[in-house]
Amino acid sequence: MSEVLEKLEQCPIHELSPMHPDLLRCPAALNKRLRDEAPVFQDPSSGIYFISRFDDVVAMSQDSKTFSSVMGGATTRAVESSEPEVVEIMAQGYADVPTMLTQDPPLQRRYRKFVDGVFAPSALNALEPMIDSISHELIDRIEDKGECEFLSEFGVPLPLTVIASQIGAPIEDLPKLRRWTEAFIDNLSQQVDLEGRIKTAKSIVEFQHYFISRLEERRDKPQDDILSKIVNASIEGDLPLNNGECLSMLNQILVAGNETTGAALTQGILLLIDNPDQYEMIKADPSPQMIANFVEEVLRVSSPSANMYRRTTRDVEMHGVSIPEDSICFARFASANQDESQFQDALKFDITRDNLKTHVAFGKGVHHCLGAALARREMNGGCKVLFQRLENFRLQPNDEAPEFMANALLHGLERLNIAFDVRR
Repeated sequence: MSEVLEKLEQCPIHELSPMHPDLLRCPAALNKRLRDEAPVFQDPSSGIYFISRFDDVVAMSQDSKTFSSVMGGATTRAVESSEPEVVEIMAQGYADVPTMLTQDPPLQRRYRKFVDGVFAPSALNALEPMIDSISHELIDRIEDKGECEFLSEFGVPLPLTVIASQIGAPIEDLPKLRRWTEAFIDNLSQQVDLEGRIKTAKSIVEFQHYFISRLEERRDKPQDDILSKIVNASIEGDLPLNNGECLSMLNQILVAGNETTGAALTQGILLLIDNPDQYEMIKADPSPQMIANFVEEVLRVSSPSANMYRRTTRDVEMHGVSIPEDSICFARFASANQDESQFQDALKFDITRDNLKTHVAFGKGVHHCLGAALARREMNGGCKVLFQRLENFRLQPNDEAPEFMANALLHGLERLNIAFDVRR
């Protein structure tokens, strides 16, 4: 246990910063203290208000008029950095434009409608054979080794391949898409130094120019993919989306379409290793319903979208705390998913819960995750194939303990080195 986590148990809560890397990696103990002692807590170092209880997080998510998603440059990110080196690099690209996740209704709904059909039930049903095929192909690559680094060899490639096919990016460009995803993740982390911000800025501009070229291609020769839908869309039948709007939407679809699902799949395997009684239940009954229950509990416990920014549009009073207009708040979805008032014995991984789907891993309200149904299909399909072909998952002997990344918004493992047996 790190010194910061030890201190967490011993000192007044106001002496800790929730943005400390150790507390971002292992937030459960802090989240409990926040729920119990300070459900509305202002971080003295960043000034951010942390909202931690289930009911409050849901209320925030359903009140976009008070808790806006348009941040207006209020967060510290590489694309808003004032360092001359970063500014010079970003000037070679396109300005960040609020669209789906970073916009409020009614504009948010306008942007979102352009890609809603991609995630409709009929479209997702058509993807199931692809999800099965990719899952089998990934296992073909690792089964003879009896071990793998699960995140990079299964957790990431499955959803990344699917979302790349939906966007309209060629399979040979998957390494680029993953590198750009990692750059956007670093951009959100609030944990990178100047060298990291420069590297991130270069990757973001590279992403932008890559997709601008492909958007131009789709403008001339549309195909059945997201690129074509976006570049040929228009607001209320008149105004076409500009390049910044198109890039913003692609950024959000790319990152949400692979990072969070990959993180949840990977932590799901670790949860099985750490909870052998639950694994035995799945081995005894690997039915679609049991796998679906497993997926929902993994989503609750892992909460890959751990926090989300909101900005107050008026003065707000919560639990006796006055939050001024134009303040930055964190809706702590991971904390809400561990709230004992909603989930009995909340820190326990239990795939037999009777309220499995009441979690907020995909958010609530107008910003409920656009790709939630796709993520569920990928996780259910991927786990089905995994449990058909592999068994007895375990950590590789003598390997370092799994560690989570330090990120202000996202929560996921840095890596997961496992061993396994092939089902005969």
